[in-house]
Amino acid sequence: MTPTGHSAEPTTEPVVRVRDLKITFPTMDGDVHAVDGLSFEVAPGGALGIVGESGSGKSATSLALMGLHRGTKARITGEISVAGTDIVSASDARIRELRGNDIAMVFQDPMSSLHPQYTIGNQLIEAYRTHRPSASTAEARARAVEALERVGIPDPAKRINSYPHEFSGGMRQRVLIAMGLVCEPKVLLADEPTTALDVTVQAQILDLLEDLRQDLGMALILVSHDLAVVAGSVDEVLVMKKGKAVERGDVRTVLSEPEHPYTQALLAAVPRVEVSRAQRRAEIRADRAAREGGSAAAPQPTGASVRPEKQESTTPGEPLLKVENVRQRFKVRGGMFGKASDFYAVDDVSFELYRGETLGIVGESGSGKSTLSRMIMRLLQPTEGRILFEGRDITKLPERQLRPLRRDIQMIFQNPYSSLNPRLTIGDSIGTALKVQGEKDGKLIKKKVQELLERVGLEPSHYNRFPHAFSGGQRQRIAIARALILQPKLVICDEPVSALDVSTQDQVLRLLSELQDDFNLTLIFVAHDLAVVRQVSDRVAVMRKGRVVEMSDGDSVYEDPQHEYTRQLLAAAPVLDPDEAKAHRAERARLRAEAKKAAASEGTAA
Repeated sequence: MTPTGHSAEPTTEPVVRVRDLKITFPTMDGDVHAVDGLSFEVAPGGALGIVGESGSGKSATSLALMGLHRGTKARITGEISVAGTDIVSASDARIRELRGNDIAMVFQDPMSSLHPQYTIGNQLIEAYRTHRPSASTAEARARAVEALERVGIPDPAKRINSYPHEFSGGMRQRVLIAMGLVCEPKVLLADEPTTALDVTVQAQILDLLEDLRQDLGMALILVSHDLAVVAGSVDEVLVMKKGKAVERGDVRTVLSEPEHPYTQALLAAVPRVEVSRAQRRAEIRADRAAREGGSAAAPQPTGASVRPEKQESTTPGEPLLKVENVRQRFKVRGGMFGKASDFYAVDDVSFELYRGETLGIVGESGSGKSTLSRMIMRLLQPTEGRILFEGRDITKLPERQLRPLRRDIQMIFQNPYSSLNPRLTIGDSIGTALKVQGEKDGKLIKKKVQELLERVGLEPSHYNRFPHAFSGGQRQRIAIARALILQPKLVICDEPVSALDVSTQDQVLRLLSELQDDFNLTLIFVAHDLAVVRQVSDRVAVMRKGRVVEMSDGDSVYEDPQHEYTRQLLAAAPVLDPDEAKAHRAERARLRAEAKKAAASEGTAA
């Protein structure tokens, strides 16, 4: 593998070598072969992307490279060599010495990787002195400040005294990268480092990893389920399925001419920002018609793409939902003795939504998307403004009067793992809504639940299973069934696919599209993924700092964005073409340089 941007000096010895790696976990149901005969190499300064769905063996491989399976029941065979050290046979002392100095890992969730009770500085200093015990505290602190500055933390000498909760998600991920870099390792292993991040923050982290690789000459192993994420950041890509490598090669070759059907399926599932709502809808309907043995014209044209005009012509001026100048204020403390100040999470937002229409709401974390969703659900009472549902003002309805409204407005939450009660069977979880609304016939409840389970792609026999027996995609299908059991008129989808693999995400989005046709659903779809929002939405609202900065039909927002913030979001969206991805990175670097120059000139003028 030839590292991009480095001199083409011949390097005979790879910094990472894996040969016929097998990882087996014993379970009560028999052995699970998490990794089965995996082999690859990474040259000094090179970059390898490891891609696959959940359960493909990516993370098990990453942990094995760090020697983190030691002390578990996992059985590991084969060769793992990192910087000349055999990870399988090396002593525990040698492995401890290796971690941080030769190979460092950046984990997916920075909040669970950083200790909430210690400052960022203390944790960086501890990491440095653990691997460099002869270093003084002052030297370790200076290295920590340097590492924070290198990863782009503003005012690092001051922020080193901050706690993790005082940083945003993107900043916390930068801190984890700084912790990995503090001892200048030869290999940086990044396991899904951008999965939980917004598109703009994701772009910043990927740009940072590329810059660090170029500056420090370290090797990078980037693990992800999203081919678009690795496209512009690696030289080679390795595609894994069920513990095996099904395809490996130059990133341009694999992405442009994939040979294995699994790789082709992964690429087909990646949402593309250039695909319009109409194109996506036509594709889903044609696939459904072919699957059901009909023609492409078989589904009736009841989709959201035509319903807004129909509604306006038959019931003009009567939207299903009307939001008027709503604001949501929260009190924010100003330190231990500081006076509390007002913070508006949603600030003067207005829109109308017609039956059968899908409104996409897109923006970064903190833009007010989820707060607005909870206001419409009346989980929060708006501080100002009005919300009208079917012409009725629901803004200040008391809780007792809200209960009948819950039948008509339902919500699908982001995390299917935390939104389902682990102590209840899925049949009970879905059927509880019917009981709350007054249904007492247990046999009728079970019949309705089983019919809906079948409709969302599960088996009626799954009724008595518990959530832990299902994959992430299946749990999200259960959450969708729970939202639809009451036959609501409006469903709010709050980041319903952001925690899912691209193939599972594609399945859930197809299901939502088909259910919208079948049940005449009206949707509000909240997400930070621009490509997903375009493919499901008739209209798109772009939110920033609590305000809607742009709203129009989906194609207009994407093809002719009017607001600078919308253009920034589109420029940060990951693309599958490595050359285009690098062009986007160069453009972002140019914009950052211009912003720094402008800020410096303003400071000089002042």
